[in-house]
Amino acid sequence: MALATLIRINQHITLLAAVAALFAVLVTMPASGAEIRACFAPPLPGGCDPMATILSEIDGARTTIRLQMYSLTLQEIEHALIRAKHRGVDVRLIVDRGQFDQDRNDSVRVAGLASAGIPLLVDTVAGLMHNKVMVIDSQTVLTGSFNYTWGAEHRNAENLLVLHDPALAAEYLRNWNQRAAQSTPLMDAGVASPLRPVVGNRRTMIYQSPGCRFYNKIAFRNRVEFPDAQAAEAAGYRPARNCR
Repeated sequence: MALATLIRINQHITLLAAVAALFAVLVTMPASGAEIRACFAPPLPGGCDPMATILSEIDGARTTIRLQMYSLTLQEIEHALIRAKHRGVDVRLIVDRGQFDQDRNDSVRVAGLASAGIPLLVDTVAGLMHNKVMVIDSQTVLTGSFNYTWGAEHRNAENLLVLHDPALAAEYLRNWNQRAAQSTPLMDAGVASPLRPVVGNRRTMIYQSPGCRFYNKIAFRNRVEFPDAQAAEAAGYRPARNCR
């Protein structure tokens, strides 16, 4: 075969490989109408702050929140998720098993969320559940290196991407559901979790979840304890609105 023919064949193969690579990039890119924001810790001048952005997105949730979080120690985010639950948002979390052994703050936050009636799954598959992903209303994805911790917000160099793209959100939800099917409900996972009761006020018929502002300020004569929010509501109590 002539050298010129071999060169032409090689050029065609190279061109086809380049087209295939470009196609692979294009099919994984967000749709052209997607809205994308990048936040950094520490924030860039005039840029968005990761934690403030996360809180804003949670507070704007209307129907669903699906969260996979390697480490969650920020009380502000715990309270925002509880507020969303009280608004009627379907909030569900997958957490990593190892965090119950490494940082007590993680188990405290998980306990507060579970006591508020938020379903929690513990990822018990071998290896780390190292995702930091939240999908809101099947429309918006929050992801990046940013764990929901004090260190990520105040000490580390981190990034957070906010992507408003239903097609991308659907892929992240597929992954969440697949991982959820391989995870174990908190109460069956065999992890040490300091679950705290929900406390109600007999006089006002309002209950406070762990972390709520007046959780420890209900007079003893009016205080009644429930294992979780569902039990409190079954007894006729309604949630406090001061969990900030």
